[in-house]
Amino acid sequence: MKPSRWVSVRRSAFDTTGPGRLRHRIRVAAPLIVQCALMAGVAWWISQSLFGHGTPIFAATAALICLTGGMGGRGRQAVDLFVGVLAGVLVGEGVSALHTGNEFWLIAPAIALAMSIAALVDPRPLTYIQAGAAVLIVVAVGASSSPLDYLVDAAVGGLVGLLGSQVLFSPDPVKLVEAPVREILRDTADALRTAAEALRGGSVAQARVGCEHARDAHARLGELAGARAAARRVTGRTVRGRRRLARLRRADRPLDDVDVLVAAVLLLCDDVQTRLARAASPATDPLPARLTELADGVAELAALPLPAMAPAMTAPPDHHRRSATPTPPTQYPPTTEVHLHAARTALHHLHPPPPTP
Repeated sequence: MKPSRWVSVRRSAFDTTGPGRLRHRIRVAAPLIVQCALMAGVAWWISQSLFGHGTPIFAATAALICLTGGMGGRGRQAVDLFVGVLAGVLVGEGVSALHTGNEFWLIAPAIALAMSIAALVDPRPLTYIQAGAAVLIVVAVGASSSPLDYLVDAAVGGLVGLLGSQVLFSPDPVKLVEAPVREILRDTADALRTAAEALRGGSVAQARVGCEHARDAHARLGELAGARAAARRVTGRTVRGRRRLARLRRADRPLDDVDVLVAAVLLLCDDVQTRLARAASPATDPLPARLTELADGVAELAALPLPAMAPAMTAPPDHHRRSATPTPPTQYPPTTEVHLHAARTALHHLHPPPPTP
């Protein structure tokens, strides 16, 4: 490996594992860690106190798996887990009854059999992975617990996990969508401002930075689509989600125009970069001012609560209103005007101006 490449790899690794990144990861993961630890402990305590089970491994495991499932899919994970435990316990008890050892030639086929049975009942990966793990636990623990105890523990853990995920710690569907929308709009506003500054200074390098900001915003659209799908699942499967359904619908209605806005801004930034690559001189036309005006509108929209994008909510800033003075003749390609119009139209749809008196 070349020295320069090695330095680049080390710098990339430091950026990924630096103190700031590590603190951010812990801060993001802390709520889920606390929830999992608390509910796993509650499930363990219930199985020990109410049912007299000495080591209720499946209770704590089931609670953990239910809480770490994807947003809106935790109820399904509880079912998958129980089916997997059932298949694994049945095969594990059969293995324990036939042979007291745990040699490789016995364990490997037992895992394969349990996973195959689970896959026939429920083809989701968690089901047969849990079946394989259940076989190992049953064979390792031996006859210290009955098959019914294992199933009761799994049911207790699943119910406790569902209580936490569906009632106590269920996410707010509006906030699920709001977070990626804010990031996308901030990146979009940064892209527009950077492109405007590049035009004012005639800087090709700055135009490239603007394109990078626009690409970052475009890359987050997939995250937004996933968040919208997860929010819809949450509204149908949790108590809190059902209560927030009307608010989510109002907030979600205009979000298709976010894709249009980001695509138009990406094309605008590309237009700016192409223009400066041909002639790197400061712009004398009104395009920098129009890009800055658009950036201000996007930035102010990013600062609003998500439902404020809906047409019936708060009025937008004054600079969204159409000016009474005619726009001066443009000195840039017609395609740039088309892209600018598309971006302004998308912003108008996301946050329309108030009706004129």
